[in-house]
Amino acid sequence: MSDYGSGSYTFYKITRKPTITIPPGAGGSISAASIPTINIQTEEQVDVAVEGDGVAELGILPAFIMSLNFIIGAGFFSMPYVFYHGGIFWGVLTLFLVTVTLVITSNWTLEACSRAQALETVIEESGIPDLTFQDVSIVGKRSRVSSLLQPHTKSPLITPKYEITMNRKFEFTELMEVFFGKPGRVVTASLTMIYLFVTLVGYSTIFSSTFSLVMPYNNSIPQLGACNISDYAGLLPTGLCLNSYRFSSLIYACIVIPMCTMNVNTLKPFQIGLSFVMQGSVLLAVSHCIYEIVVGNISGPTPEEHYPSRMFDFDFKSFLNMVPIVVYSQVLHEGIPMLAQPARNKKKLHVMFGAALSFACMVYSTFSVMAALRYREDVATIASLNWNISRQPGNPILVRIISYLVMLTPSVVVCSAFPLYATTLVTNFIILVTGKDYSLDPAHKGKLKAISAITSIVPVALGLFISNLQVIAKYAGLIGFMLILFIPIMLQVQSRKKCRRVFGQVDQWIEESIAASLAMKEEDRRSLLNKYAQLRDVMTMCPYYSSWWSRTWVVVIVTIFSTVLFVLGCVSAFITK
Repeated sequence: MSDYGSGSYTFYKITRKPTITIPPGAGGSISAASIPTINIQTEEQVDVAVEGDGVAELGILPAFIMSLNFIIGAGFFSMPYVFYHGGIFWGVLTLFLVTVTLVITSNWTLEACSRAQALETVIEESGIPDLTFQDVSIVGKRSRVSSLLQPHTKSPLITPKYEITMNRKFEFTELMEVFFGKPGRVVTASLTMIYLFVTLVGYSTIFSSTFSLVMPYNNSIPQLGACNISDYAGLLPTGLCLNSYRFSSLIYACIVIPMCTMNVNTLKPFQIGLSFVMQGSVLLAVSHCIYEIVVGNISGPTPEEHYPSRMFDFDFKSFLNMVPIVVYSQVLHEGIPMLAQPARNKKKLHVMFGAALSFACMVYSTFSVMAALRYREDVATIASLNWNISRQPGNPILVRIISYLVMLTPSVVVCSAFPLYATTLVTNFIILVTGKDYSLDPAHKGKLKAISAITSIVPVALGLFISNLQVIAKYAGLIGFMLILFIPIMLQVQSRKKCRRVFGQVDQWIEESIAASLAMKEEDRRSLLNKYAQLRDVMTMCPYYSSWWSRTWVVVIVTIFSTVLFVLGCVSAFITK
């Protein structure tokens, strides 16, 4: 049978914990009385169950803001350049399609988390010492507890308890171990750590270079010099600018290292404040662009020498460079477990993450389009640098203030994102070494803070000796494709397959019943098969998170689209310059 059974049927979105009862003797003759009944809890019951799982720490708004800070990195300042040269319309369209894809795969990540929790509940309730995920869910091998966990048709099927709780979180790395074994954990942890570490080093270089460009150190400290954009063309700036760069790195360390020792709840006021500053600066930048488009340019071409808008033009080489930047700008999935665990309202997680990705898409597209139309051929590869001219003396004081804020925005962005990425890096490192997640264990709280502080020092220190990560980031960024595109696809397919195997041996029961139904009338048999198809879905569908995007045809389409994006990203990394 196919993943969703045969025949057409109404797709049921269940709310929580279906209770499936099979009457005794159902393995014999098939009749209407032997069709399984599906009882679903009411919405009120679900609310009590969800909120009673633990002490909530984050409301929906703080969790949304922290998700937004995790998504929005300083890389989106590269979008106006690639949008203009690749075609503004095609840039917006690509960003929209990528966002829709990532909203779907973020839901699959939530589904995988809730299925992993259901499998762990089976382990806890079995009462069997040293029982592991692999004992109950390895595909292709009979479980050593199959007689207990997979009853025959005369016994009730096991009820799956799909949920995300307050006192347990499954990191990306752990999810891969649950559904793919130890090799899945090792490979995923290694890829995640490489990607996060390079990103953290990049954040350090972005802060230091931006801060040294904007801050007038030379006015008060003779040993520190003024920096220009040309100073960062090589591996490191030279002369007194290098001193300014490294002094900025010291400032960055003093900001982010203490933040890395805080838990998610303690970070809440800092994250909210930095988010409002960041969004306010972007709003000022967009408003400034619109004003200059309407009134006239401060710099750049004269009204008689307007460059083309390239709104609908298409350049394939520039489009290739656009694809990885658009994909990297929406990286969220490896942070979903960390952000989902302390959130109070678990049933709105899919809405929250979808809204964060959508809002980021709106911010990216608005800023990129306005900056591309404003500066056109003069748009810098890092668009915030275009405000370097308008911050110079001689311009109106309001314009200079706006320009300073816009140029400092990348520094604010990397301050908010650094502790979230560092926390995820430390958690994955511990899981890789020990095989367990100790982030919620109070007994290891002090050790985790020390490890977080030490880990956060390393990328900042490395940033002292390199200010240009373009080559490294270009190749390491391909790992981002794996983390946000292919791993969620693999988790969606494998988690459903394993849960279907564990929770009542549904496939075998259905096949046996179908075989016994051949003697029935065609009309009755078709109705019965339709009922079995619904039962098959109920056994793997998760409360709140599963819907039409969980269907097999959606998985196929997302896989094809993700493969195309990955190929384009590889071509961009290895062929284009």
